[in-house]
Amino acid sequence: IQSAIDGYSVCIFAYGQTGSGKTFTIQGNEENPGLTPRAIVNMFDIIREMSNFRVKLKCYMVELYLNNLRDLLLPPGEPVRDLDIKRGGKVVIQNCTEVEIVSVAQCEEIFNDGLSRRKTRATQMNDASSRSHLVFSIIIDTANINTGVRNVGKLSFVDLAGSEKSSKTGVDKQG
Repeated sequence: IQSAIDGYSVCIFAYGQTGSGKTFTIQGNEENPGLTPRAIVNMFDIIREMSNFRVKLKCYMVELYLNNLRDLLLPPGEPVRDLDIKRGGKVVIQNCTEVEIVSVAQCEEIFNDGLSRRKTRATQMNDASSRSHLVFSIIIDTANINTGVRNVGKLSFVDLAGSEKSSKTGVDKQG
């Protein structure tokens, strides 16, 4: 988390077969928060101590489902936009909805709202399997008030779909 605040791109991801606990590791629940909710709290704790910095936060959430990139934070009723991945100094998803973040509670609400739009489906291995790759990213823009030095980092959480063959889950390639 500190490295992302310092301007680096940091990626935490969960990989494994269906039912192995990837989604629980990333999300958790109220009694046992996962990596994402715990990192959000920790990030705000660190930022709160940075009195000589101006910090702006924004986030986006997308899923890759059947080779289509979907914007999970697109407001209801908004027309769907084509998302385009651009690589340069940092990976950017053009046309993706980015939401400014100001508090832990708001960030958790945004995360949970995006999760509610994710594709899931029952398989032979799991009752509600995530059938997509999920990416939740927080962009951290800091500027030192005294020196003017600015850093932009990104903290990404990735929950990959199951790594096993589709024949093992009983789901065809459309599912």
